[in-house]
Amino acid sequence: MVQQAVDLSVVVVSADGGQMLQHCLESVYAAGDGIALEVICVDDASEDGTPEQIREKFPEVQLVCNQFKQTYPITNNQGVRQARGRYVAIVNDDVIVAPDAWRQLVEFLDGHPQAGAASPRLHNDDGTVQPCVRRFPDLGAALAQSVDLHRIWPANPWTRRYYADDFDYNQTQSAPAIGTTCYVMRRECWEDVGGLDERFPINFCDHDLNWRINEAGWQVWLVAEAEALHYGGQTMGRLTLRQLWDMHRGMWLMYRKHYWPRRNLLVNGLVTVGIGLRFLYKCDLRILGLDRVIARLPRAHRRRA
Repeated sequence: MVQQAVDLSVVVVSADGGQMLQHCLESVYAAGDGIALEVICVDDASEDGTPEQIREKFPEVQLVCNQFKQTYPITNNQGVRQARGRYVAIVNDDVIVAPDAWRQLVEFLDGHPQAGAASPRLHNDDGTVQPCVRRFPDLGAALAQSVDLHRIWPANPWTRRYYADDFDYNQTQSAPAIGTTCYVMRRECWEDVGGLDERFPINFCDHDLNWRINEAGWQVWLVAEAEALHYGGQTMGRLTLRQLWDMHRGMWLMYRKHYWPRRNLLVNGLVTVGIGLRFLYKCDLRILGLDRVIARLPRAHRRRA
């Protein structure tokens, strides 16, 4: 029997996703009119009955169940290995995809052969734009962001550049890096760069992917006409000590992989020490409860009118 050609394979990874995952899957299918769509859900060792709910309510979903929890790169790569589409979308389970978004993204990629990846414009649930474009940080931006200068002095030039404050989200255009919250990749591009690097935790694995896409000669685009709602991006605040460890491990891996060969030994040593001190500083804030104070400061890099 000849299988139908698939335009887009959507991979959704979830752990105890519950009702939010169901809303996500409903929106994924509703946004698929006009294209051949398949959906792959990777359940990461849920304990709330999510796999049974998916089998009952979405029998057409290809369900992959992990017995033990895995990392974000591993689970997404699991899903993509099952995919047959010309394009592959990585979608967080706290995303609601707007109607017609998949068709708009597929048509855009069809018409722009150098575009290796594309993202819709993301929104918070209050209607504000959720900035998802980043530039690759230099040492000045890394230092300024480490001491939360982007909250104390939002107009500082170092983090403004990193957070791409000058990026116009009303215009479809290429971008240096976009988070993989709702991220569509051309299959040739995915295979060219090798997917997500499974050595990374969730932190910085998307930055690494974007770097490799650019390095391989592909382009990353934000398609303003396509839209999606993302709940999770506005809730990030206080991190556990384990999450802080993963963040700094990802930061170190990113530096070691892409910046280390371009710097001299002295700079590399100073950056290594700096990442360690940043981890200790953030842990102290968490233990003393001072991160609660910082969490109340403005977060312009997460909301834009």
